[in-house]
Amino acid sequence: MGDVAVTGVGVVSPWGDEAGAAAVYGGLPADGAWFDHRARLGARGYKYLPAAAQYVLAAARAAVADGDWGAGVPADRRGLLLATNAGLAGAYDAMDATVAERGADGISPALAPYFAVNVLGNRLAAELSLHGFALTVATARTAALDALSTGASALAAGRCGALLLAATEEPVPAARGGGGEQGAAVLALEPLTAARARGTAVHATLRARSVFLPPEALERPEGRERAARVLERVLEELVPGARRHGSADPAADADRGASGPPAVRVHLDLDTSPVCEAVAGVLAGTRTRAAAGPDEPASRRTGCLGPALALAHAVTDRDGGERLVVSATGAGQVAFVRVSPVQDRHTQELQHAEVA
Repeated sequence: MGDVAVTGVGVVSPWGDEAGAAAVYGGLPADGAWFDHRARLGARGYKYLPAAAQYVLAAARAAVADGDWGAGVPADRRGLLLATNAGLAGAYDAMDATVAERGADGISPALAPYFAVNVLGNRLAAELSLHGFALTVATARTAALDALSTGASALAAGRCGALLLAATEEPVPAARGGGGEQGAAVLALEPLTAARARGTAVHATLRARSVFLPPEALERPEGRERAARVLERVLEELVPGARRHGSADPAADADRGASGPPAVRVHLDLDTSPVCEAVAGVLAGTRTRAAAGPDEPASRRTGCLGPALALAHAVTDRDGGERLVVSATGAGQVAFVRVSPVQDRHTQELQHAEVA
């Protein structure tokens, strides 16, 4: 799987629609009303969509408009990968309560189609003519980054010519403990060669890897050693030369490698499990430095929006350096995405004008 080009970014959050501002809060929900579906989507036809479906539709429209994504790609060659953990949790609880109190006939016809999580993106796929395929990924916390690995495979295999990667969440219902995340983030993706051929500006390129570390294996020394080797190999694939060997000045390495290019900034979205400890331990021995994360500890959040917002921020940040977004869970899922900068839009546009 080669690099994938990001040609559009869309964010919707209670804390603003600019990726950097939204990423600071990591998807944390806000009290009170903050999203007006009439103003954001249209006066008619959106009132009864689940909130998560409204958020992701608004973010997707912004991403498509940002880079004129999908231009020249037939509808049956456009795909959708939607990531969510709690996007329909509230709807499910409402359905359960209605069935318990009044029976299944009491469920609203507007809500009934959302009986399964994989239909959350149906309206998005229909409105943007994403007829190639639509797939929902729901792995806890890592869903958005896992979906990117799947999307890169689909693009590399020619399964589609353009792809929307979307993450959307709604807060967890109070009966389930509350908390969670709120909002949506969407990246418009296509092969880098295709983006260059049509002369569009590219925000950044991405390369993703997902692995599984069996938690029970980490209970044994040989399991921990093998896990470390797997993680080191993945890091070397994504960031060649990232490993430090016998560094005498770790503090200097944090800003600049022992010798070579500047250290890669890393955004970590981890819990306190042995799996995440293994990931953090391997990263501690690399030429990396921490990037700013959400104000609230990641271990207190449950959705996949935080890593998606961190990815959107890394893609749109103009600091000129490479970044690595890493997310993992105690269940064993570990996902990495390397974000590589490209020339700024102004330079690209001048080059495209010269070619024309």
